[in-house]
Amino acid sequence: MSVEFTKEQLDYVGSSIEEHIFLEACPGSGKTEVVAAKVAKEINSWKKNPGGLAALSFSNSATEELTIRVSKYLPHGRSMFPHFLGTFDSFIYKNIVSPLSIELTRYVGESKDASIRIIEPSALLGYKTQYHYAQRGQICAHHYSLNLINENIIFETGDSKLDRALNAIQLEDWQVRDLKATKIKMLGNGFATYRDIECLALEVLSGEKYENFVDLFVRRYPLIIIDECQDLSEEQLIILQVLSGKGTQLHFIGDLHQAIYSFRGVDPAKVSQFIRNNCFTSLKLTRNFRSCQNIINICTKLTKREEIIGNVSWLDPRCLVVQYNNCPTELVEIFEEKCNGYNNNVVVARGHSTLSKFQASTTNLKNIQKLALAIKLYDPKDMEAMNLSLWHFSEFIRYHLKESYKPNSFNCPQSVDSSLMWRRFLYESLSHLINNSLQKIDIDWSNWVKKAKMLIQTLPKQSFCHEDIARVLTPLEKVNLRAPSGEAKSKVSKSLGATAKPSLLYRKSTIHGAKGETHDITIVISSDRAGNDSHWKSWLKNPNSEAARFSYVASSRPKEYLIWAVKTLKPEEKEQLKGLGFTIV
Repeated sequence: MSVEFTKEQLDYVGSSIEEHIFLEACPGSGKTEVVAAKVAKEINSWKKNPGGLAALSFSNSATEELTIRVSKYLPHGRSMFPHFLGTFDSFIYKNIVSPLSIELTRYVGESKDASIRIIEPSALLGYKTQYHYAQRGQICAHHYSLNLINENIIFETGDSKLDRALNAIQLEDWQVRDLKATKIKMLGNGFATYRDIECLALEVLSGEKYENFVDLFVRRYPLIIIDECQDLSEEQLIILQVLSGKGTQLHFIGDLHQAIYSFRGVDPAKVSQFIRNNCFTSLKLTRNFRSCQNIINICTKLTKREEIIGNVSWLDPRCLVVQYNNCPTELVEIFEEKCNGYNNNVVVARGHSTLSKFQASTTNLKNIQKLALAIKLYDPKDMEAMNLSLWHFSEFIRYHLKESYKPNSFNCPQSVDSSLMWRRFLYESLSHLINNSLQKIDIDWSNWVKKAKMLIQTLPKQSFCHEDIARVLTPLEKVNLRAPSGEAKSKVSKSLGATAKPSLLYRKSTIHGAKGETHDITIVISSDRAGNDSHWKSWLKNPNSEAARFSYVASSRPKEYLIWAVKTLKPEEKEQLKGLGFTIV
């Protein structure tokens, strides 16, 4: 495969694997292709057998993309072994924790399977503390974890208000003992959260008991390449520090200005400090092949970044600000006018609440209603309706599984490697349900639920259900579905309300979901109230803030036009945005 690389890109492809390297890559720099070429080059010339390199990312979709691109550079039929391409979480789980899981957790498994099952806060598990906490009742073991930095307890229940209340408690020794004992009980039964896995990994890496294992592990993986390094949490940096101290070479690739995961302990300043402390050699990719220079100029001002060179500068306005009085949905006609002639147009906002204003669908649905609405919306000829159908169906399925799921992948369980295979399963399942008359919703809930229950219970046994997915769906075989409370004799169709088409047919995405994407036109929606990370004023206040990084990530997606939608501006606010490089419409 022949690819024309720039000198900056070739500098990294040809860089040494005997030293730490930080490749700072601006948006649209061809980073993934460069990393793929680097990984393939090292695999082809690898001389550190029986060890291998590890190329890690933070999502399954990114791993799939990297694997595909690496394969293009390798000779046909060349195996990836002994190398590892996967997520950071799966790497430490499979290579550090799993080999020692019985010793670490005392879980011996069932039917010769001692695999630890990764769970999330929404899972329904009964491992609860012995005592009650602050009038909040007993606490589930998967709703808290041990902070690796200062060894205190961090509560992560999935309810932010409850988390704040619990994390404010000054725990006494007997309470800490109770919490730890409950956690040990859960681990002993084969369940763990991702933070638990990190705790177990650090127990292995820092204890004298496992020193021999760690030495062998470093020989097994003498080089670790981490894509999107700005997403490393402090706990993950501690793990890498131990490996670095034992001799593993680290290559960090990313853009610290795109760090937008503070809610899980990610701080780009700490990644930067790690790079300095470990004397990384710095390389840069400063050419943006995606966006016109007009868009790039605004992005550089948002985070005070310099040296980014883009495509042609246009004389006509390419960065627009449009204004709404009360709600951004007022601007639908303007959006359609500006986006006329372009296909890949995406509406981006900080949160789902803003995006939901463009979406016509019933809110506060019971889980069984999500299944019914998924059936009602199913229409392969209407992409927007189809996406909604798949989403509601994935929400219904997720409710019944004790599984951690991947963000932005239709609730694909973490244990299912291919998100594409999961989406295909959702589509085939909906087709199966409809072919078996479940689309007849002009009947009462009682009769509809009976039919739905039988069909859902048999989904894992259908020929279109891959065995990897069937294993995850085991709970469905005993699922018990009920009509919404008080509506057993009511018609299904009546309780779903109107499901008109959305007011705007462009794809909608949160900023987190749009990270890494390329659009023709990106429409970034600012909230109507100042004082939060969703409002444009917060984006401009401090170039080192996460709010500025939110706007940087969102605004660096488009190739052709960048549109900010904001609440009606005052004269001085208009001048502020003009000074940034926008044209006020």
